[in-house]
Amino acid sequence: MHPRLHAAFTAEMRSAELALAGNDPDGAFAHLERAHVLGQWHVGAHVRAHLGMLRIGWQRRDPPEVLGQLLRIPGAIAGSALGRVPRGNTGGSRVSAFRGMPIPPDLRELLQLDKRSSAHLADDNA
Repeated sequence: MHPRLHAAFTAEMRSAELALAGNDPDGAFAHLERAHVLGQWHVGAHVRAHLGMLRIGWQRRDPPEVLGQLLRIPGAIAGSALGRVPRGNTGGSRVSAFRGMPIPPDLRELLQLDKRSSAHLADDNA
């Protein structure tokens, strides 16, 4: 993972932790969604984002989110390893695991720095 992309991913994960510590699960989830977009083409990062979402689902006692994340974690491993992920998908269970989504410009700029991630943006019309 490109160092700037890795730094941005780490910052989003850290911001999610801080939001959780501040009793802001919605804010934490928003940071995890951004981390998911940044890390979805890298197995470890992709799984970490889903584990964070699973944690929030568990804390909220949200069965659909918990089940959705339990199903997405193995998919994240396989999808990232094979380079088959829906571009821009934010990773929460309220969104289809197969739906591509527009990538915010600030995240797209970071993804374009990374060889593996940018290879999957080439055919993206967003």
